[in-house]
Amino acid sequence: AVALFISVPTAFLLIIYVKTISQSN
Repeated sequence: AVALFISVPTAFLLIIYVKTISQSN
């Protein structure tokens, strides 16, 4: 449960980060 609670937000933020970088370039 703890791993899921950590991994889900991390993956979500990672996706946003990648999208932001892609739009910047």
